[in-house]
Amino acid sequence: MNFEALRASTLPGLLVERAGTRPERVAFRAKELGIWRETTWRELAARVAALACGLAREYRIAAGETVAIIGNPCPEWTIADLATQALGAITYGIYPTSAPGEVRHLLQHGGASLIVAEDQEHLDKTLEVLDDCPGVRAVLVADTRALFMYRHPRVRPLVEVEDRGREALAGEPDVLARLVPRLSADAPATIIYTSGTTGHPKGAVYRHGPHLAACANIVAHYPILARREHRAVAMLPLCHAMGRNLAITMPLIADIVPHYPESVETFAEALYEIQPTFVFTVPRYLQKFAAHLLVGLDQSSWIKRAAYRWAMAAGRRALDRRWRRGGSGGPSLPAALARALVFRWLLEKVGFAHAELVISSGAPLPAAVATLWQAWGVNLCEAYGQTETGGALVSGQRGPYPPPGNVGAVAPNMAVELDPAGEILVTAAEFFGGYWRDHDATRALYRDGKLATGDVGEWTAEHSLKLVDRKKDILITAGGKNVSPSLVENRLRASPYISEAAVFGEARKYLVALLEADGETVAEWAREHGVVHTGYASLVAHPDVVELIDSEVRRANDDLTRVEQVKAFRLLPRELDPELEGEPVTPTRKVKRRLMAERYGALVESMYASDEERRIAAEITAGRVSFRAED
Repeated sequence: MNFEALRASTLPGLLVERAGTRPERVAFRAKELGIWRETTWRELAARVAALACGLAREYRIAAGETVAIIGNPCPEWTIADLATQALGAITYGIYPTSAPGEVRHLLQHGGASLIVAEDQEHLDKTLEVLDDCPGVRAVLVADTRALFMYRHPRVRPLVEVEDRGREALAGEPDVLARLVPRLSADAPATIIYTSGTTGHPKGAVYRHGPHLAACANIVAHYPILARREHRAVAMLPLCHAMGRNLAITMPLIADIVPHYPESVETFAEALYEIQPTFVFTVPRYLQKFAAHLLVGLDQSSWIKRAAYRWAMAAGRRALDRRWRRGGSGGPSLPAALARALVFRWLLEKVGFAHAELVISSGAPLPAAVATLWQAWGVNLCEAYGQTETGGALVSGQRGPYPPPGNVGAVAPNMAVELDPAGEILVTAAEFFGGYWRDHDATRALYRDGKLATGDVGEWTAEHSLKLVDRKKDILITAGGKNVSPSLVENRLRASPYISEAAVFGEARKYLVALLEADGETVAEWAREHGVVHTGYASLVAHPDVVELIDSEVRRANDDLTRVEQVKAFRLLPRELDPELEGEPVTPTRKVKRRLMAERYGALVESMYASDEERRIAAEITAGRVSFRAED
């Protein structure tokens, strides 16, 4: 991997290069009206050039301006991104699950001159706040099937702007090659907004060359990605660093072909149809896929259940043997039979049967989830990075079949050290270009030139990096014990019936948890066991469901030390919805712990209402206890 060449490159520049050296190779595939259609590098470059020309002529988009894109992964997202950058302008994405208030904030903070919306759903959100964003010249809509319903002066089909640009290019077909030399490799290309678990999201600026070199450290860390062409499914939002890396940046530097589902609701179907060889995903999807497979097995015939139990025993023995040998050696005969007769059928249902490499990042991966996928024969590796590292990994397990519990060896071009408190400090050649419009926050991020991640870690005996928790999240119990709530939450979320968990216990005698039940898997369990319900609220209120979750909490406690065990829990009365204003969860479904405690404070306090604490609280409330200095 030629990092120096990439540091001197731009994203549109690499697009021109690909279109010139491999014009008929497939750049991506997208499903349209039930058919997977291919777009070559030559065709992609032509569309990018046409849209760039249209944006310049119709809206005078110029270098340094920003263009916001809101929607799920689709070809138009990528084309609009590269076309904007070809003009020297800067893109940024808005999470498709953002509530209107969040959309308003990001449009204002990012200073968008133009908005590209995927479809009617995202156009509706945009129009709701558009009057508060007078600097926006137009909203260009990719999917125009419902556009006839709108008569707004600032709304226009994206394809119309692209067509205008294509008409103007009739006598100037090489406009993209002419635009690229004007771009600076050190200029901003895009802004990636953080999740915003503790406040408003911050915009991390990615510069062309540093971002390309940073993303290349993933390919360098996992050489299997450079050996041949790989199929991938674009299932993560492209405004997310991982989603952007997979669908836009990595295909420019390696033979990775992204596949765009027809809609966000059909990405599971796309996984089944494409059977990708490379999967870049987050723990939440791995947990949900595994949960649905397990619940489906519970409801299958006794023959299938017996075959699965036999296969699981063989797979687990083979996995233990691989772990002892450091991942070397092929599967035993029983494990090979288990794979061929049981696990292959299971993995095909979720599209993982041909996956040569699965990387999980973005959040801690529960060890039980990692173990399960590896026992099924999936080469699952956990990696660690931050938005602020510019798209690069800090570290990553390399396998094959690495034991869970750490995030692997330090990645290329990275140096990692731990301060006395265990905080992870990173030094690298490529970092992000600072926070957009927030110099103070950028300065506060660095300590003696090192990026202070805010994560606490430790080194294993093999010198792999192990994550403990976010520094600000570690809680201290009334007994003075330090506890990582993330560790406990991961154990809880390993259950197929628990979708989300938030653990509390600061200055308390024991830990408690607020739990969101997985509506789909619990509903399937309820049907199997004759539990009648009318919706999520009645489902989680049913005594049999509460007992089911209680058994899952007890199972999680078996893997925890006494101080880490959850002594009480409450099920949230409704499912978390990031599209609602003020919801205690981010668009990426990361829990806002402080807001969760405020919203459901009564539920939390109800779990600490012991006779002793009730008596003390009553005395204080009644004002019968006083303190004198001489006491």
